[in-house]
Amino acid sequence: MISSNPGKILLFFAHPDDETSSCGGTINKYSKLGSQVYICTATNGNKGDLGTGDLKLTREELGPYREKEELKVLKSLGAYDVLQLGYDDQCLELLENGVLEQQFLNILKKIQPNIVITFGQRGFSGHTDHIQVNINATNAFNKYVTIYSAQNIRLFYTAMPKLIAEKREMDLSEEEKSPTIGIDISDTWGNKVAGLRMYKSQRDAQEIANMFETMYQGDSIDNYGESREEILQLFESLKNYGYTSNPTEYFHQYYPKLENYNGTILSNRF
Repeated sequence: MISSNPGKILLFFAHPDDETSSCGGTINKYSKLGSQVYICTATNGNKGDLGTGDLKLTREELGPYREKEELKVLKSLGAYDVLQLGYDDQCLELLENGVLEQQFLNILKKIQPNIVITFGQRGFSGHTDHIQVNINATNAFNKYVTIYSAQNIRLFYTAMPKLIAEKREMDLSEEEKSPTIGIDISDTWGNKVAGLRMYKSQRDAQEIANMFETMYQGDSIDNYGESREEILQLFESLKNYGYTSNPTEYFHQYYPKLENYNGTILSNRF
């Protein structure tokens, strides 16, 4: 694993808030360390929730509102630049073949990142837009590395521990259940939660913020109540694979392929 901080990190995601839900702590951490972090979001998320709490939006208002939310959130997390492609939600699979891939390839050529992050093959949720982002970002990356073969560049998929994925009965690819890196976000998880709270239009963002607060605020184990012993056993099992109980965001190194990977966390940094 490379020990110096990457100069440029490029993330490809589908909707405003995907990036913060998946790796908001990592965005904030590496921005503070001096990396230029770029986020490319393919859709405006205009088929999502129409607000939470007192916020009430019309369907026509939602897309532009979510894009403004994203710009505000990512500014707070220290992102260097945000690229919004503005496609309609749930419509990426309807695009003409090759269009999104070419846009992603053009962005790769322009930014020339050291690290690329995107969804894994099942997109964590099976959402068609997530899957299309994975397919097109991976295809664009593969073309990019044939052009710039001498560059030191790596591709990562968002991931989670296999034991947790199976406990939640999530339909994930093997890569998505096989983290090779666990970025410790102990110093930035609070900023991730604050960012998620700023996505007031979306219920999912609020629920993920609640989950992080339950897991890591105060004596986190006691927050699980009757499930405390079960959670303790799960954490003990995870320790055998290099996991810790610290706030962490996980990634699988998809390129270059790692030789003899045995399912353990290999590093806590890119």
